[in-house]
This record gives sequence, structure tokens and C-alpha cells, in this order.
Amino acid sequence: MKVNVEYINHSGYLVETENHILLVDYVKGDLPEFDKPTLIIATHSHPDHFNQDILNIEGPVRILLSSDIKEEHNLPYQSNVFYIEPNAKRFIGDFQVETFGSTDKGISAFVYVDNIGIFHAGDLNLWVWEDEDTQEDKMIMSRDFDKEIKKIRRKNVEIAMFPVDPRLGKYTTSGVTYFMDIVKPTFLFPMHFWGNTKVLHDLKDSNRSLKTEIFVPEHDNYKFDIET
Repeated sequence: MKVNVEYINHSGYLVETENHILLVDYVKGDLPEFDKPTLIIATHSHPDHFNQDILNIEGPVRILLSSDIKEEHNLPYQSNVFYIEPNAKRFIGDFQVETFGSTDKGISAFVYVDNIGIFHAGDLNLWVWEDEDTQEDKMIMSRDFDKEIKKIRRKNVEIAMFPVDPRLGKYTTSGVTYFMDIVKPTFLFPMHFWGNTKVLHDLKDSNRSLKTEIFVPEHDNYKFDIET
């Protein structure tokens, strides 16, 4: 099946299948018209992952927000807006959603639609800060990260979106590399890279032996066509 994947901006991705559209962590950037049943997800309340403007998107749209957004924002009631916590399952129209935890805030999410498994990590990553974290901090982070990744590996992830944050220095690709090794997604789309595409090319070049195909979005609204 042909699937269109578009890197919108930062951690925002749009995945269009034959019959549906999934939009996750949209903050800014150009969007298409939503002429198919659409699910919009915000994984947590950080301003680089959640923008209230998604509540105004028109079309056959349903919106799923992490529960921390409900706690922090006094949003008006909308019949097409739903909330979800980590480690939960929910059907929203034709979308089957299963959430996992984060090593930062909110949720990570696995979405199954049109026989395709899609995973968006949100801020789930191996957040090890070399010059700031104590050895104990690093051990706790590694433990928590490993726990979540090993829960996700039982899912058949074809399309994955995962942070590759250059601010982490020598740990920039540690999280995504471990994720690919354990979960083994078919396709990997990096995010949260702050415009630094060099680290993405380095990631791709150093992991050519993996079965996972790594894509590099060269700019905002960068589009990919894949076959699942």
C-alpha cells in the first residue's frame, strides 16, 4: 500500500494512508485539506508539541490529547476532542490507539489504521545530558527508557517517528539506535532534530546494515512516498 509521510516541523508528522490521515504533534507549518477521516494527536503539553490551533482544524477530524494537556489547559468542551493517559487503549473511529509512557512528559502512541502500524514517540527518548546528569540520573533514565521500549517491541511497527536531538552530544543517537535495535521498525522518520540534518545523515550512514530504512527530512513540509 502506498503511504504518504510528511515531516511538517520539529516533531510534527502527517501520515496519509489510502483512507485516513494521522497528524501528530503539529505546532506550525503548512497543512493540506483534511478530506479523509483524520485523527490528530498531541502527545503532551510542551509548546513544541502542542498548539491549541489544532482545535480549529476543519474537516472530518477527531482530536486525541494527552491527559496532561487537560490538566494544564482550560480548554473548552468539543465533541470531537478526547483525552488519554499512558498505557491505555482506545478506538477512535477506524483508528486503534495504544499509548505508552514517556521519559519526559505525556504519552508515546501506537496507531493502527488501514492495516499499518504507526508509532510516534512524542518525547520518549534516552534523555542523557552528559555535563548535567549524575551517574544515578543516567542509570534511572536508562532503566525507564528500556522499560518503555521493551513494551513497544511487541507491536508491529512499520512507520516510526523518533527523536534525534543534537543537544544530547555524544548521546544524540543512543535512544533511536536502541529503539531500532529492539523494536525493528520498517521505516524510521527522525524528529526533534532542531534543523540539524547532519546528525540525521550521520545516523543513516552509520546504520545502513539495519533492516530499518531511515529517511532524512531536509526541510519543513518534506514529503516521502513509501510502500508498506
